[in-house]
Amino acid sequence: MVFVSVEAASKYPKPAAKLGYGTAGFRTKAEILDSTFYRMGMLAVLRSRANGGQAVGLMVTASHNPEPDNGIKLVDSDGGMLAQSWEAYATAVANAPEAKLSAELAKVVATEGINDTGTKGLVLIGQDTRSHSARLSSIALEGVTVVNGEAKDCGLLTTPQLHHLVRLGNGAGRALIGPEEWNSEAGYYTMLWEAYAQLTSDADNKERGPLWVDCAFGVGAPQIEALAARMGGALELRVANKPGEGELNLGCGAEHVQKGRVPPAGYEAPLADCGRACSVDGDADRIVFHYYTQQGEWKLLDGDKIAALCASFVRDEIAVLGLEGLTTAVVQTAYANGAATSYMRSLGLQLPMAKTGVKFLHHEALHYDIAVYFEANGHGTLIFSDKATRALLDAKQQAEEAKDAPKVKAASRLLAARQLINQAVGDAISDMLFVEAVLGMRGWQLEDWDGLYTDLPSRQTKLPVMDRAVVECTEDETRTTAPASLQPALDALMKRFPQGRCFVRPSGTEDVVRVYAEAETQAQADELALLTAQAAHEHAGGKGPKPTSMVA
Repeated sequence: MVFVSVEAASKYPKPAAKLGYGTAGFRTKAEILDSTFYRMGMLAVLRSRANGGQAVGLMVTASHNPEPDNGIKLVDSDGGMLAQSWEAYATAVANAPEAKLSAELAKVVATEGINDTGTKGLVLIGQDTRSHSARLSSIALEGVTVVNGEAKDCGLLTTPQLHHLVRLGNGAGRALIGPEEWNSEAGYYTMLWEAYAQLTSDADNKERGPLWVDCAFGVGAPQIEALAARMGGALELRVANKPGEGELNLGCGAEHVQKGRVPPAGYEAPLADCGRACSVDGDADRIVFHYYTQQGEWKLLDGDKIAALCASFVRDEIAVLGLEGLTTAVVQTAYANGAATSYMRSLGLQLPMAKTGVKFLHHEALHYDIAVYFEANGHGTLIFSDKATRALLDAKQQAEEAKDAPKVKAASRLLAARQLINQAVGDAISDMLFVEAVLGMRGWQLEDWDGLYTDLPSRQTKLPVMDRAVVECTEDETRTTAPASLQPALDALMKRFPQGRCFVRPSGTEDVVRVYAEAETQAQADELALLTAQAAHEHAGGKGPKPTSMVA
């Protein structure tokens, strides 16, 4: 069967550069992506057909990348990220010569056993605020129609909102997914607001003052303002860095704040009436918090701190209920700060490790009944299995019958948390509200939260190598398995520093290895990082001279 003629395939010629579908989809300069959007519209239709006609999503965004970039994130039918088995299809279709595009699509159909004479396939398309997003969105819509699919243009959305629409659209009406009225952008705000109101029914948030929200000049700003309008002042939000006020992600946003460890544009001390602040990224799927101390020192609360707050909330409420038989975990990567790991361990929760990348964290989290995961960059969530949800509903009913008010409250809070926090993907808006709700319940400011533990000083850097493939790691990337001499050298280095920890892992995109080190003091962490990079240079074929100073 001919899916697309050579003439149609040639309407948008593919770029000379090879593109790869990574953890966050395709990302590169917007001007070379026409062909990719056209073809991903086609592939999205096939994914929908493979799932029996359930909707899939195509998000037009380059997330935290600079404004000239754009990209595609495909959303699977469960509302999560694209199934990893389809990432290879996406890469192959994006890079196929025009004359072979139809054959490449046919290969997907044959391999997946897709019945191409059945359902048309439905693709929901959302876009961020980049100036070229509307044009690229229209090209994706063209690709959908070329293979006789059905498309719905959802317009301006955050990435998590598109995930929400796909998840709810495919599961609306099922008790454990959500009611039909949540299946819209307005329904998204209703779902979050009702859950937040339930969690904070006993809290006096007005005493805590406003929350200053850095939106990276991106799509998060209008969406957060739309949410705030429905909340009626229950949470005062100062939305800053809106579209049109600056270049997307430049000097602000979660990526800039977390990686650079600096406050965003517009947030200067003392801002006395706005002690709490947070930053989201360009498509609002990451968030970090920050504040100034009374002494004027700026402090960052990253994804590890958010995970700690989530985990402590779960531990406390589960302890009240006394539920048995539910597995609870905090999934971490090798980049999790050692102090965060020690704190999580003190809570008595399981601490599985996953490979770096949110898709790997989410996959590991699905093995547990209640699981928290956050990367340090602020991308993460708290998910509840169907088993856990049913157990909480039963526990609430039994507590109501027994008139056990503390247990009713604990079960109600956990169920409200499940409603509030995006169950499919990291969501800066829902995570923001959850953090605010927990702080409100506890009567905490950011200083109180920050006091859960003190981060160990750390340093990240990278080292050019001749061939990154020579470096192989264990599944969780905490130790190298090749070259054989590298890990013993790293083990010896770690012993030299109090609380020393370091690791090396190959980059997924360039011929460099990533280096991470932490220790008791910043000077020790910097020294350990340099020695680690030098060891990698010696044992893994470093390119150029051996490093003699730190390069972040």
